[in-house]
Parts: sequence; C-alpha cells; structure tokens
Amino acid sequence: MNNYPYIIASLPDLVLDFENHDFDYAFIRENIFFSLSEEDRRLVEWLESGFVESNLNADFYRDCARCGNRFIRNYFAFDYLLRSEKVAYLERRESGEDFEEKEALHKAFTVPDILKREQAISTVVWNKIEDLVILEVFNIDVILAFLAKFNIIARWNRLDRATGRKLFDEFVQEIDATYNRNKIDFNI
Repeated sequence: MNNYPYIIASLPDLVLDFENHDFDYAFIRENIFFSLSEEDRRLVEWLESGFVESNLNADFYRDCARCGNRFIRNYFAFDYLLRSEKVAYLERRESGEDFEEKEALHKAFTVPDILKREQAISTVVWNKIEDLVILEVFNIDVILAFLAKFNIIARWNRLDRATGRKLFDEFVQEIDATYNRNKIDFNI
C-alpha cells in the first residue's frame, strides 16, 4: 500500500506566512490517511495525539522516546525541549538543556508583541520540522512532517489577535499549574 511517491507528489506546497489559507486540514489528512498502510496510519494518529495539549504528559513523551519511527521520536523530543524551555523562561531560570534551537527560541520569547512572539516560535518549530526530513525523499517521515507543518498552518488559520492573546494567557496558566518537570532522556 505505501505509495509514498504518489502521496507526497499530491501534497500542496505549504508556506508559513501566517496568512489565512484555503487548505482544509481534515480533507487533505483524510486523503493521505486513506492511502497509508495500517502501520503508517497509527503513526499519523500518534503524531496527531501530540497536537492535543491534554495528551502532552510525561508518559506520552516517554512513549515517543521509545517509538520506532525517527520523526516521531525527534519531533516530540524537540517539542518537549521547547515546552521545557518555555517554562524555564517564564520562571526566569535556566533549563539546563542545550540544543541547537535554544538561542532562536530565546530570541522568540523576548519579542514584546504576543502575536509576533507566537509567530517566531512557530517559525522555529517549522524550521525544525524541515530539518528533521531534510535528506528524506519518499517515506512516512516526509508525510508526518507535512502533517506537522500543516497543523501549524491550521492553528494559525483558527486564530485572530484576540483569540491568540487569550490562548497564550491560558497556555501560560496551564504550564504554570500542570507541567510535569520529570526529566526524560530521549537519546538524540
């Protein structure tokens, strides 16, 4: 079933420009999903479960660290580092983690305008996704990366300035109240 060249060739080009796009995530996702093997569908579902804030706990990240798929492992290892770095920044402390995107994230965190700050963070994530599949051509990782990038666009399509401010304030409160600071070794 894994007709990766056909699936990947049929995907639209995505550009992170923070403008509203006419892409329908659900429609494109279903077309991709229908063309995948059962094993690859499980990977898509796994990736998408990480798009739901309430799923992002220590158990989820540990499971991702043990996943056999390289993109899932590395994407969520980065997601964990990003969230840990946000918490450390908000608490005005050092995270103790050292990773390639740390400086870019700290630069994004200091942007005074909340909308531009979130855009800068999304750009760092977008670039990381591209880096994770830079040498990949026709495999499930390219499709997972597409869906991860498409999720960023879908998120921005749903936001306006007031909604973005409200969501960010809720996110800060949620991090402050519930973030589990267990150290997880991703071995990347």
